Amino acid sequence: MVVGVIDRTDADGPGQVTVGTTLRWSAGLSCTRVAAARPVAAQERPDQVAVVPLTGGLALLAVRGLAAALAEVFLSAFAAPPWNQTSCQARSLPDRMLADAGQPGFVLALARTHGGGLAGFGYGLPRCPAPGSGAHPLPFAEPRPFELCDLAVRPSAGGTGAWQALHDGILAASGPQPRWLVTPPAGRLYQASGWQVSRVLPGDAADGGGRILMTRPC
Repeated sequence: MVVGVIDRTDADGPGQVTVGTTLRWSAGLSCTRVAAARPVAAQERPDQVAVVPLTGGLALLAVRGLAAALAEVFLSAFAAPPWNQTSCQARSLPDRMLADAGQPGFVLALARTHGGGLAGFGYGLPRCPAPGSGAHPLPFAEPRPFELCDLAVRPSAGGTGAWQALHDGILAASGPQPRWLVTPPAGRLYQASGWQVSRVLPGDAADGGGRILMTRPC
């Protein structure tokens, strides 16, 4: 796993990120490329995760450049129960990510295949649940805990370690702070990665019958 930032000089222009945009790594020893925005062939396997901390204009460029691929991965990962996400919800994902990407502390992680396809992604940022939501208040006093918003991996990339690499990379880049997320009850991967069920939230048939608030210490 490597950590770095997108080099501004590699962007094609406003609202675009070149497929193959070079990443400049903090270690200064190696580089790789951002995942291409195209479907993943069945034989392709993720071989690297790039954790890319982005804010402001750079975050907007990255999310816009990969918008179609991000939505497609999201739907392939979450259309089935217990998530039951729809194509309409998948299409709205890039807009949600764009709104979040301009906030301080935004972290985006991409898992690419050997052939350059996008196999998975995850992102999050420091914020508290909205007052009045089922997740509010959180069981700790941290003013800006880190929310893990989405972590999606294509079913064809299951068993490759992409999910764990994305998870660990996002948390490493987010720094030492309490974390939280909301997920359907099928949260075994999170529990195996140190997350604890804080409480069950109300839900209905549209979201699989309920969700759970999970937290993780620093």
